Amino acid sequence: MTQASMTLERACGEFLLDLRVRKLAASTIRDYESIFRQLRRFADERGKADLAQVDQELLRDWRATWTCVASTHQLRITKLKAFFRFAVDASWISKSPADRLRAPQERSQPTMPLSRFEMRLLLEAARSYARERALLMLMRYSGLAIRDATTLERSAITGNLLTLRRAKSNELVLCSLPDAVIAELNAIADPGNAYFFWTGKSSPETVSRYWRARLTRIAELAGVKGFKTHRLRDTFAVELLLAGVSIEDLSSLLGHRSIRVTERHYAPWDSARRNRIVSILHRVNARDELLKELSVSSQRVEAEAQEPDGRGTGNGRGAGIGSDTRCL
Repeated sequence: MTQASMTLERACGEFLLDLRVRKLAASTIRDYESIFRQLRRFADERGKADLAQVDQELLRDWRATWTCVASTHQLRITKLKAFFRFAVDASWISKSPADRLRAPQERSQPTMPLSRFEMRLLLEAARSYARERALLMLMRYSGLAIRDATTLERSAITGNLLTLRRAKSNELVLCSLPDAVIAELNAIADPGNAYFFWTGKSSPETVSRYWRARLTRIAELAGVKGFKTHRLRDTFAVELLLAGVSIEDLSSLLGHRSIRVTERHYAPWDSARRNRIVSILHRVNARDELLKELSVSSQRVEAEAQEPDGRGTGNGRGAGIGSDTRCL
């Protein structure tokens, strides 16, 4: 098929078929479907039906209409680049029009975990709801996302060791669960069911949505404001970082494809890195002879300033600089 005869609609369809053959996560495929619908609509409004007619100018004009946050903006551009690389490899076009697209700079807010007080409130509110309580504890102490937790197979746990591949990234996750979590899971386990929280009959999206609503209701009963199920995963991550776990190890525990994803969400809580940087600076500064001289000098000036008659103050040092701060 020549470049001129490949329509945008068919190219998108071929790409989606490739994703399905590669068995990518359903959520990833839905993201692409949504992006392609918007792109085709925008291109159709401008009379651009062929793939070769989708140039850099059209993509920039379309990007200007986006109202999403910076992180979603970046995700869309990443997916567009993947699509057009696929089109180049298939010889439908000679060059990707998305290569020079840039996302706005992201200034993400630090992830806010649940406090220990809030966790106690949640578990207390779920005391009469054994399955909800078990799910809360599983997510808090495994860091699993809601879909992975609610579709967890009983066979994924051997002793205290949990082993699975994340639905979103297909990355391997290994986690040692506390005895208290194992006890809660065993209490609700059905010997005739392969899963803890799922029958396996509905879709993963349906079971995730059901349990998300159930846990949100528990949070309402507990009086925990701003609750989202992902905050349980955030709490798992932040507590580990505050305990000195490296962000590289945390990335593996969370099943992230790249440490950059982990850093984007959790870098402000990385106590191990912060302590390491502070220690390095202390060692370097301790070797600086100038700093030693300045320290002795500053101590002498401070001692003079504290003398009863005020000697050493107002002695004209730095008089050429002036002290008018009205411009500050």
